[in-house]
Amino acid sequence: MATDIKDFECLVKVVKERHDRYNVNSTVASPVVTPVDPRLHSLYKKVTELIGIDETSAELINLLNNGDDMSKKHLKIVSVVGVGGLGKTTLAKAVYEKLKVEFECCAFVSVGQYPDVKKVLKDILLELDKEKYKDIHNLKRDEKQLIDLILEFLDNKRYFIVIDDVWSIQYWEIIRLALVETNLGCRIITTTRIFDVAKGAGDVYELHALSYENSRKLFYSRIISGQGICRHDEMDDVHEKILKKCGGIPLAIIAMASLLAGKQRDQWFDVYGSISFSRNGNLHVENTMKILAFSYYDMPFHLKTCLLYLNVFPEDYIIDKDRLIWMWIAEGFVHAKQQGAGKQFELGEAYFNELMNRSMIQPLENKLEHGMIRGCRLHDMVLGLIRSLSCEENFVTIFHNEQNAFSERQVRRLSFQRRTVGNIPRVEMGMPRIRSLVVYWCSSFQVVPLSRFTVLRVLALEDCPDIKASHLKHLGDLHQLRYLGLKDTGISC
Repeated sequence: MATDIKDFECLVKVVKERHDRYNVNSTVASPVVTPVDPRLHSLYKKVTELIGIDETSAELINLLNNGDDMSKKHLKIVSVVGVGGLGKTTLAKAVYEKLKVEFECCAFVSVGQYPDVKKVLKDILLELDKEKYKDIHNLKRDEKQLIDLILEFLDNKRYFIVIDDVWSIQYWEIIRLALVETNLGCRIITTTRIFDVAKGAGDVYELHALSYENSRKLFYSRIISGQGICRHDEMDDVHEKILKKCGGIPLAIIAMASLLAGKQRDQWFDVYGSISFSRNGNLHVENTMKILAFSYYDMPFHLKTCLLYLNVFPEDYIIDKDRLIWMWIAEGFVHAKQQGAGKQFELGEAYFNELMNRSMIQPLENKLEHGMIRGCRLHDMVLGLIRSLSCEENFVTIFHNEQNAFSERQVRRLSFQRRTVGNIPRVEMGMPRIRSLVVYWCSSFQVVPLSRFTVLRVLALEDCPDIKASHLKHLGDLHQLRYLGLKDTGISC
């Protein structure tokens, strides 16, 4: 893992040098609200309508349902495996949406690379019955108790569960203990990048890259909109070269198309020439990372800052748009020419829309208000880029364990994610400089008095049921505080 991170950091530096050398112009966000690019709607419409999804979803459904009448009654587990950015989650979601009506209860849950297993088990319960388990994240339960609750709920039920983004067979085996064996025709899908994990979970469905024809359709649906149809006289050599280098990886195609959508045609050659595409090895994954890195360096400074700030959120976190914008404003990332919170929020929304237009964040729609964007998520490859850059620039420090050593560098933004938080060791020297203290999905929270954080602008203690009012007794001493988040804590107004 450490070698992979170093390799990626080297890759990012190469991309930056080539971007600067070719002097490719960035498109600076307008000081007024940037509208959501209408061409994005063709990318983020219902997953069942996405380009190339029909054939792969039919194959996966057939694998789930094959066999004689007797074998169809047994629990069937199929694991979708493929490289990052290939669309494993999208495929699993498409099949989930098609089949869930056939089952008594369903759940779609993400695990991630460094999961809190208790949270994953609680997420499964919440997905299975949102009303019954609406307060499950506020209850103290150990893994065994949570597994027993799931087993009890699933007993004598025909269920369909998707466990997305599994990185370790160890974590999968714990989750598997909660999934009861029945003869009711239950189905489970897992997704993973790791073939050994897929084999250890069940039958394997290997997802392949998009065909050239589907790659072309996806590329042009972002550039031109509509059905991805482009007249042959509008095609040229650079289009073909770009598509070949994307290697049929949807994430790479969308990121590249979003990058080019804001540029003149004569700049496309400059962009293509400035990315040192790989020629051997695992070239499609590496090319995807280079495209994402180039997209980052192509952004104006204020967008880079806003994007790097997303490192304070845990992996697979649903980031609320409004909260994010207010956090940006509190940190001083949003500078409106006209005074007033309304103008600042309007400009912050423009930044959010621009990041979405560049396909650096994935929008999430409000189900109750069709077409309204309620928040976003990060693809894990984009998160990997952000974490590498954030570490390099000392932008956000993520606290992982009790042995974390922060060295002598100044900690400016400190994030606790999915863990038990004890006293912060060896960081007191940096507390006078910390501008953001962010705690998500943590328990047993103890921290030095808030009065020590003399320049704190953002305090977000969210999804942490153990946090009580006593933790905030020095809140009045935070004279520069601009944002306070207490969602799903033990504090009530």
